[in-house]
Amino acid sequence: MSDLSSANSLTEKTDAQLLFLAQHPDLYHPDLIVAALRELRRRGISPEPTQPEPRRHENRLPAYEEEAPEPALWQRPAPWVAVLAVLLIGGILYWNNLQSKAAQTLAVQPAEEKPIVLETVETHLIPTFDSLTRTQIAQEMRQLTAAERTEDTSATRRYRILATRYWNAENQSTYLFSKLNGNATDAGLAAQAPVVVEEWRRLTKALVYDHSLTPVLAERMNLMRRAAYLRIKTLQEVARHAQNDQPILDPNILSLRDSATHMRESLLSREQQLNQMRRMVIQAP
Repeated sequence: MSDLSSANSLTEKTDAQLLFLAQHPDLYHPDLIVAALRELRRRGISPEPTQPEPRRHENRLPAYEEEAPEPALWQRPAPWVAVLAVLLIGGILYWNNLQSKAAQTLAVQPAEEKPIVLETVETHLIPTFDSLTRTQIAQEMRQLTAAERTEDTSATRRYRILATRYWNAENQSTYLFSKLNGNATDAGLAAQAPVVVEEWRRLTKALVYDHSLTPVLAERMNLMRRAAYLRIKTLQEVARHAQNDQPILDPNILSLRDSATHMRESLLSREQQLNQMRRMVIQAP
C-alpha cells in the first residue's frame, strides 16, 4: 500500500518537483527516486540526472587497491630450482656412467682383431648340354635307313622329343660320374645326384603313355627306358653313400654305371645297338 500511495502522490507533483527528486537521488529513498524517474518518463521528460540512476537494493562494495598481477610461470623461482636440481642429478649420473665404462675398457683389453679370411666353398652345378644333345639326336637319325626315317614322320617327331629328354639326363649323368672318378669321396658333388634323378624322371613319366612309335623307334625307346632305370638306381646309390659317409663308388655302383654306358653307346652305333639287342634277348627269361 505504501508503494501505491507514493506512486499516487508522485502523479500529483509538478514536473519541477519530479526533476528535483531525480536530480538529487542522494537525498531520498531509492524507491522514491525510481518512482519519480518512471513518472517523468511517462510524461515524456528526460531527467538528465547528474549522477547515475541508483539501482534498487544495490550492494555497494568498498573500493580496494588493485592487486598486483600474478607472476608468469617462468618468473617464479620454484620451477627453476626443480629444473636445476634434475639437471644436476642427471649430470652426476652421466659422469659416473662414463667413468664406469672407462674403467671397464681399461680392465678388459680387447683381443687382437685378425683379418677376415674368406673361405672358398666349392660348388658343383650340373651344366646343361643342349648343343651336345642336338648332335647326338642327329647322329641317332643317321643310324636309321631312309625308309625308317620317313615311314611315319609323326612318330619320328615324337621319338625326337623323347630322345631329347634321354640325352639331357644321360649327358648330365656322364658328367657327374666323370667327376666322381677323380675323387671317390666327393660328397658335395655326389649330393647333386638327386638333381640328375629328377631329369631322368621327366623321361620315365612320359614313357608311361603309348606314343605309337614305329617298331624300329620303339626298340630304341625300349633301350632308353632300361638305361633310365639303371641310371636312376645308380644315382640313388651314390646319394645314399654320400649321406652315410661311405665311399661314393663301390663295385656295385660301377657295374650299374657301366651297363648304362654300354646302352648309351649302342644308341649311337647301329652295330653296337644290334649287339645290345641280342644280349637283351638272351637275358630275357
